[in-house]
Amino acid sequence: MTDTMKKTEQQQQQNDERKHWETIWWGGAFIWIGLALGAEFLDILPQIGDTTGWWPWIFIGLGPWSLILNGYRQASDAPNPTMWDWVWTLLFVGVAIGAFTDFGFGGEALGVTVLVGMGAMILIKALIRDAE
Repeated sequence: MTDTMKKTEQQQQQNDERKHWETIWWGGAFIWIGLALGAEFLDILPQIGDTTGWWPWIFIGLGPWSLILNGYRQASDAPNPTMWDWVWTLLFVGVAIGAFTDFGFGGEALGVTVLVGMGAMILIKALIRDAE
């Protein structure tokens, strides 16, 4: 087997491992989002500061979930998180912390703004990749 073939197999294995961790993240994220929406539907979702919706709760769950997974990946034999994994984690944690503070910008508006910004970053990255 040539070095190129070995490298390609190794790269494919690394990509498969990263996709595995992405699947775990998304599975946990959907469970948390479902729980937050269910609590909102049942009218048992606690109010945080001045916010009265489910948006802050989404980020309150996703921030720690991302930190736990990134920390585990960093400390174990799993593939290390990428810079973008840490960027997303910081965004989630930042919005979660913002939900508990009052800086005149409600948790709902901040959550929507972060989601739109994240979507824009994903689209820009995909468009730049397509242009190359």
